[in-house]
Amino acid sequence: MCKHYEGIEESNNPERSGKHICKAFPKGIPDEIVAGGNEHLASMPGQNNREVYERASGYAEMEMFKPKRGF
Repeated sequence: MCKHYEGIEESNNPERSGKHICKAFPKGIPDEIVAGGNEHLASMPGQNNREVYERASGYAEMEMFKPKRGF
């Protein structure tokens, strides 16, 4: 799990509700990152800052949050 991950947005706005959010993408993490096709190891156009994937300390690695290769 990335230390910048903030969870799933709960909002009355249907365009934002249910989206994964983080410090770099407070309006929703791009699908290519959520699906594992992009490890987000470098800043991307449209993100709020220069935050990139950093493994969160204190969390066991969970398969669903590991960056995936081979897409």
